[in-house]
Amino acid sequence: MTPHWHAYTYTGPSRPRDSDARNPAAAAPPLVIAEWPGKPLSMLAGTFTTAEAALDWLAQQLAETPPLPTALPAAAILAHARARLAAHPADEVTRYYTAGSYVARDLVRCTGRCPAPPAGD
Repeated sequence: MTPHWHAYTYTGPSRPRDSDARNPAAAAPPLVIAEWPGKPLSMLAGTFTTAEAALDWLAQQLAETPPLPTALPAAAILAHARARLAAHPADEVTRYYTAGSYVARDLVRCTGRCPAPPAGD
């Protein structure tokens, strides 16, 4: 299988309850990143075969739903993501508050439990 990343999204009024995060059927980000593939497929935003493409997606998401001015700036989040995607296990969890919502934009390196393989696999 070609190495690739899955991008997952969640936007809600607040951080989800832990019981929803643990429930595979609930459209809420999981507590453990490895559990993303078991969440509803509607939360899958994309599949990327390069870390650079995954980072481009994350940059676009941060531009569209920026963190609060008191949070880490988007540039710092992207720098951390760039370093993290080059490391093992090559995942990036990006969760933050905006002016009116709680946002999760997570990149997960596929380990074989693949909800949507890249084209050609």
